[in-house]
Amino acid sequence: MANNAKGSHAPSTVQLSYQLLRNTTSPDEASTGVKSYVANLPAFEILKLGTKENLRSYIAEYNRHKRNRVHDAIRNTIQTEPSRFITRNSGFVIGATDIEVDDNKKTVRLKEPSILNGAQSQGEIRRWVEDQYGDEAVSEDDAPPFYVRAEIIVDPDPEEVVETAIARNTATPVKSISQAGARGHLEELERSVRARRPTIKIRKSETDEDVYDTRKILQYARLLMPQSVSLNESPAEKLRPYKNPEQCLTDFSSWYEQRKIDEQARRKYEFTVQIAPFAIEEYEYWEAHDAWNGNHIWEETQKGGRACRRDKAGKIVWVSPGLVFPIVGAMSEFVVEEPEGSWAIVRPNLFRPAEMIARAVAQFRSVDGDPMQMGRHAGVYDALRIYPGTIIEVMKDMKAAS
Repeated sequence: MANNAKGSHAPSTVQLSYQLLRNTTSPDEASTGVKSYVANLPAFEILKLGTKENLRSYIAEYNRHKRNRVHDAIRNTIQTEPSRFITRNSGFVIGATDIEVDDNKKTVRLKEPSILNGAQSQGEIRRWVEDQYGDEAVSEDDAPPFYVRAEIIVDPDPEEVVETAIARNTATPVKSISQAGARGHLEELERSVRARRPTIKIRKSETDEDVYDTRKILQYARLLMPQSVSLNESPAEKLRPYKNPEQCLTDFSSWYEQRKIDEQARRKYEFTVQIAPFAIEEYEYWEAHDAWNGNHIWEETQKGGRACRRDKAGKIVWVSPGLVFPIVGAMSEFVVEEPEGSWAIVRPNLFRPAEMIARAVAQFRSVDGDPMQMGRHAGVYDALRIYPGTIIEVMKDMKAAS
């Protein structure tokens, strides 16, 4: 078949014909450079796209025995009621970094496109078309057997495309707290936390009450993970703790399961378990630090929710995660591995917490007083790491000169 792209082998630019296209871009999307469309596409068109950014490809591509009831339901609709496919199917999500629309020809050209959600549906459509047409090429003049609906998200930031795929893909193997707790994934984590904070019980079931949210612990620990452990300096890695707590849980469960056969997984798992109680304390330290007072962040908040809360006397007692997360991420510069293999946060005497907060406030102003935008901006994390990173370099130079 012509134009039958699979996996990551799709061309960098793809032209799709559409029956109907609507621009649904919201003000929030426009402010971040994102464009959003909804399109009705002939079924053949969806086969032109690859799935390189999808979290998993068509699972029955190489083994028909992996087909499940979902695949059977999709196939049954195609075979028996194709005109109902667009109504019954949840639709496709397509990501791209740029788009050109020709409404006269009813075509769109997508740059670096990928299906972000819908690989299983695409796989069943492809299988049905191959069964129907065999090796015969489908002509542009052939009437479409049915239509599909797609949301097209155009984001110039490739890292954000990945994050959208994680958030949108219902096939993501996210493990719930209850699953992780039942399988024993959280036992060592809880022991580590309670050894230092005996009054804390961590959440191990969705129904637990009066407990510390385990996802938050894993978020804080992930922020502190040094690059020597994460082996990942990408913007997506820096932002994952703030943007995707469920992925932090999923990754932790995966490290637990792989820790005996994968050295990197073991190292990430053990780091998280050991640093967890210190990560809680680190976050709490910055969340209510007295140096936030006097910086006028309450008055300068423009949007994105509250930047802080104050008590009746006007003293700041809580600061938004959007401001605190980048600071805790910067503290990974001070995370050290002790000779016995344990991990600790060692802040040098040269370090001034008030200076760290002053720099965070400057970054807050640079994103127009929007705490949510600050928490989602990779450049903020990089900027705040400069101060502790410089101190580490100065100390190394002083030690070498002595």
